[in-house]
Amino acid sequence: MSDIPGPDPDSGSDIDIDVSRGLRIAASIVVALAVATALFGGYHQVPEGHVGVQKSFGAVTGAELQPGAHIIVPVKDTVQDVEIRPRTYTMANTEGEGDRATQSDAVTVQTVNGTTVDIDITVRYKVDEADASGFVVQWRTVEQAEERLIRPSVRSQLRDEAAGIQTSEIYTSSGRERLGEAAQQRLKSAFEGEALVLEEVQVRDVDLPDSYDQALNDKEIAKQRVEEKKFEIQQAEREKERQEIRAEADARVIEIRGEALRDNPVVLKQQYVQSIDDSDKVILATDDEGTPIILQTGRHSGGNTSSADTGFSTNVTNATGGN
Repeated sequence: MSDIPGPDPDSGSDIDIDVSRGLRIAASIVVALAVATALFGGYHQVPEGHVGVQKSFGAVTGAELQPGAHIIVPVKDTVQDVEIRPRTYTMANTEGEGDRATQSDAVTVQTVNGTTVDIDITVRYKVDEADASGFVVQWRTVEQAEERLIRPSVRSQLRDEAAGIQTSEIYTSSGRERLGEAAQQRLKSAFEGEALVLEEVQVRDVDLPDSYDQALNDKEIAKQRVEEKKFEIQQAEREKERQEIRAEADARVIEIRGEALRDNPVVLKQQYVQSIDDSDKVILATDDEGTPIILQTGRHSGGNTSSADTGFSTNVTNATGGN
């Protein structure tokens, strides 16, 4: 009789049980994955400031979802969120300021004088909330609209407009307004029929070549010197006018005084008497015409000797010059 054990009659049933258990586990995993897919794939949250554009197998259905939670059919349906808040698109000369952050992106134009000028510009716009689906159909994303519509329209219009502006005008406020208005009109025309709303076009800066900046500085300095010279001339002319007015006034005073003395000779005689130095002359009397007769003391200078000590000689003299 052999010692080799025969097959266990229960081993086959154990294998069947293990296979059945594995199948049940696999089925549970598949069901769990399907449920998870249904739950997560069928839920979409539209953020504030956006409109959800619904698609079916990638094609826009026209249905638009407002901000909030929405249930969609997994796999079949998807939602693209489109921002409807105002956006800005900037082209700037300084690297990092514009929408192309890794390079300077100003619009380079030439004036009527042939001067090359870099213009920084900002376009403010937004997607039309009422036609978000049409926007997605036409442009798909705002980046596409900026690259294919806004950017080329602005650059083309600014170049055309700058070609008719003098270099001396393009950097002024009026020149900037002219460029901004031209770009705005061009974009407004380009936006017609599109799901885009243009709000504003702003020329932020005009960067002239260094050589032209230096020429402007030199011109401004020369202008200031001319203004200073004009001011000096005006001051000199005013001073001359003041002196002429003063001289005329003095002459008029002399004229009036002369007329007064001619009309009143006694005043002249009175002034003559008042001008006599009392220290060495004594008035004694007047002649028939009223002219004073003067006694000159003949006092010697140099010392305090009085006339009583030294004596004095008298000379009667008519004030008119006679003896």
